[in-house]
Amino acid sequence: MSELRKAYASPGGGVLEVLRGVSFALGAGEMLAVMGASGAGKSTLLHLLGGLDVADGGRARLGEIELTSAGGAELARVRNEQVGFVFQFHHLLPDLSALENVALPLLVARRKPREARAAASAMLEAVGLSARASHRPGELSGGEQQRAAVARALVHAPRLVLADEPTGNLDARAGAEVAALLSTLARTRGAAVIVATHNEQLAAACDRTLVLRDGRVFGS
Repeated sequence: MSELRKAYASPGGGVLEVLRGVSFALGAGEMLAVMGASGAGKSTLLHLLGGLDVADGGRARLGEIELTSAGGAELARVRNEQVGFVFQFHHLLPDLSALENVALPLLVARRKPREARAAASAMLEAVGLSARASHRPGELSGGEQQRAAVARALVHAPRLVLADEPTGNLDARAGAEVAALLSTLARTRGAAVIVATHNEQLAAACDRTLVLRDGRVFGS
């Protein structure tokens, strides 16, 4: 990405520049932490890279896809096929089992139900939740819910994983487990990972850290 910019109308009038020319590159299998104060623009950056919002300027590419010039239909396809999301809140559907939640991205992509369930089962095994596959989210602990969310984000083998405060609602032990799983699974599958976090322990587990401040990034 190069010189990415984003601004919003300020409630008091005028314009609030959130991103003021952000540039960096990320390779397959690399894990990057983005840190910064609340309101610094970490979530905005992830939303732009995930095709959930549109930049005001600059360029962002995912492989051969120019995200900043893609239309709505193409961005939807990219989100469904090439990007995995992990949020602070797990956003699992409460009426579906863990297996059904993890299989959902594949079913949306029109994969055969049998194939989707097999892939979801394999991912649940990878995150240590095979025994909980039939349980609904309300029957899982917070750490288990977030591990299921990691499985869902990776089940369709995305090229890019965007994690927004993925350990923010977890205690230290559960947070460390989720961070380790995210790192290991994403790397072994060749996905690039960007983690927005305040958690210094999580940032230390990444390959490098950038700090967002005054709309720009600092670090290596």
